[in-house]
Amino acid sequence: MGSRLRDTVRFLFELFCEVSPGDHVRDPYVVRKYPENYKNEEELKNVPKFTFPCQLENTFVQHYSFVLTSVDSKYTFCFCRYDPKANTALVLLSHLPWHDIFYKLLNSIANLLNSNERGELTSFLEACRIRPPMPGHTLKVTYNAGHSVFSCQSPDNRLPSIPDNCNLTEYFSAMDTKCMAGLWAALLHERRIAIVASKPSRLSACVQAANATLFPMSWQHIFIPILPKHLVDYLLAPMPFLIGVPRCVMETVRMSEVGDVVVLDVDANELKSPFHDLESLPQDMVASLKKALSDKNALGDAVSRAFLRALVCLIGGYRDAIRIEKGQLITFNPEAFVRTRKNMQPFLRKILQSQIFQQFIDERLELLNSGRGFNDEFEVECNNYAEKVSTGSGQKLKQQYRDWAKTVKKEGGAFFKTVKDKANPAVQSAVKTVRQGGKNMKSAVRGLKNKMPKTGSRPSSINTTDDSRFSCGSATPVSSDSSESSPSHDMPPREPPPTLPLDLLTEMEFLFPNKRRDSFPGSALNSEISLPDKASSGSDLIQLDDTPTDLEDFDPLKYRDKNEKEQIKTSTDSALLHEYGLDFSQFGLSDFTASSSAPETSAVPKGWTTFN
Repeated sequence: MGSRLRDTVRFLFELFCEVSPGDHVRDPYVVRKYPENYKNEEELKNVPKFTFPCQLENTFVQHYSFVLTSVDSKYTFCFCRYDPKANTALVLLSHLPWHDIFYKLLNSIANLLNSNERGELTSFLEACRIRPPMPGHTLKVTYNAGHSVFSCQSPDNRLPSIPDNCNLTEYFSAMDTKCMAGLWAALLHERRIAIVASKPSRLSACVQAANATLFPMSWQHIFIPILPKHLVDYLLAPMPFLIGVPRCVMETVRMSEVGDVVVLDVDANELKSPFHDLESLPQDMVASLKKALSDKNALGDAVSRAFLRALVCLIGGYRDAIRIEKGQLITFNPEAFVRTRKNMQPFLRKILQSQIFQQFIDERLELLNSGRGFNDEFEVECNNYAEKVSTGSGQKLKQQYRDWAKTVKKEGGAFFKTVKDKANPAVQSAVKTVRQGGKNMKSAVRGLKNKMPKTGSRPSSINTTDDSRFSCGSATPVSSDSSESSPSHDMPPREPPPTLPLDLLTEMEFLFPNKRRDSFPGSALNSEISLPDKASSGSDLIQLDDTPTDLEDFDPLKYRDKNEKEQIKTSTDSALLHEYGLDFSQFGLSDFTASSSAPETSAVPKGWTTFN
């Protein structure tokens, strides 16, 4: 259980392939793929069946998506573009849930294939299959003999909005207020839910958008945006599920065998449920939610914020159940949580047993105990709700956190080491491994040098900045923090390749992607590639309110200036772990790999501090 997104993503997309629907003799199959050496046989076997889960209408182009789940419960998002004229589907597999960006990329690929420059496809894909652009940076690739440009920018952490978010726009236009509110209540109760539609494009959009209405929680059970006909037995599963079922597949199912299932018919705009989930919620909150959803001309994040505010009314009191004691792990008290909302205690007792809520609490506690904290739209709305009802929610937690912070300030890094050791019994042996491995750092680097190419060139898949631009046919990638870029033919002549020591550091930076690029001396790249939810400078602190505090040197509850960069400490020991595939960074051990260290100079302004 936990987040279904991968912590690190190396490429913008993992695989491109073109899939044929087959015929009455042959099942759907892959026509071509890039890269050719892609070796995940399980995904290659499943992609054709999910791409063509049933017979598709051949009258218009359709965009839709599905999800493959790995053995470690991580998602691989698959984006499809079906063209009835070619009678094939273009498919991109990625670890990033960027629907709008990948649909745009699929359109660019289709335009290239339909032009006279279709031979550029491999060069274009090679130029795009690089590290994802950093937040605020734009990836630009020129193709089609320089007449076309594909560009994309890393999405921010704002709530989904209309019409920018294609999934939410489709869902909101297809369903009425009663259906959306009823489905949201069923998701909170973790029911067995089937969403039915004729068009795969509308079906997958509604399933993805429905899941997004749970933010900051997410669905933790069976999740299949489009169900292929050969997996129809999943509808008989006795555990919770959220499945999008094509109408032609649903027609083959006997509902008497399925049992108690909540069915949303998108085409008929109808919700059928054997439960009374919406009635079990506070009716004043339900009325406010329906009122906010009733405006069909709503634009921006009005719809997603309506669901978020309703969720704050239900579980926003979790902060009053956080228990902070000096020298102990921060914990969560379930009984105190139930007492935060006296008018809905039966519901709160039920949601305590749900996996979506447990995942939410586990993530928050992990952020607090690691010293990172958090600040997101949910916390902002919690503050607004507390001020509106004058409950003072969060004030007790803030005082507890202040006392806890004073202890941390007094005891220093030893406190966090104690907390981490209690949370992770394997940490002590891990630290020992790091220290022992650090002694062999010179020999490890020497071995790395022998394995490196002698030309001094880096793999083309990591050249994402103006300083390391490369050309591949007529496709030229540019990653920058502005919209301005110069064509490759305007660039001055290349300088000779750098000397090997500089190249060694650059190659090490490529091999150790989790480290800040500026931690490698002489590195030409001075930015970090990571998922957007981890890259925002304002996402690592918890914000409870803006009340001034006398704890100027240590107050993790204050919101830091977003323009300030967090200084991340690195060590050769952790780099060695990266080299041998033994990365213990998830334990937050970077501060304890050395026996002693000098105090670190913080870049955070006075009165704003993070845990390091």
